[in-house]
Amino acid sequence: MNYKFIDPDKISNMLFNDSEYVAEFCEAGVTSFNEFIENYCTHLLDRNMADLRKAGHKIKPGAQMMGADEVVDEYERAKILLNDNAGDEELEESVNKMSDICSTIKKELTHLADAQT
Repeated sequence: MNYKFIDPDKISNMLFNDSEYVAEFCEAGVTSFNEFIENYCTHLLDRNMADLRKAGHKIKPGAQMMGADEVVDEYERAKILLNDNAGDEELEESVNKMSDICSTIKKELTHLADAQT
């Protein structure tokens, strides 16, 4: 599989190339991204900056550890959109983009976890 967002080598090296740890990390990552995308969509569309920041701060370290900088970039862009009082269409575009990114990341994490067994 060609990984678009995560860096499997970075994850493996961080976890001492232990396949059990890598699989557990990936499974936890899928759960975290499920929670994040739900909160991201809700809070961005509700224009709730405080809760959007909470969701972002929770996912940011994990995304950075696995090399998924696109998540952080789009999250930072969403905060700017809110600060600039962007229109609903722009917020929806961000939600769709982040949903696509997170969906791909979850597939990549699942694939990497399955490859460990």
